[in-house]
Amino acid sequence: MLNYLPVAKLAGQVVAGLGVSKILSDVIKNNVRVVTTADAVKVWVGSFVLGSMIVEQATNHVERATDEAVAMLKSFKAEKETEK
Repeated sequence: MLNYLPVAKLAGQVVAGLGVSKILSDVIKNNVRVVTTADAVKVWVGSFVLGSMIVEQATNHVERATDEAVAMLKSFKAEKETEK
């Protein structure tokens, strides 16, 4: 099971990052009015910075949750082995 852990973490992080990016993109498209080229640049830079910050937090959360789940499973497995 643990051999697949890095792949599972990466998959979870990718899915979380794509989901956050999609939501943020839709929120910006539906709520921000771009009139000038300067507006477009500001929106692009702002969405890039905000998106990268949110994606970083989301991927960190997924990694932490995965680590906690693995630790819980290891603890459960150790308890079962000591009961024998």
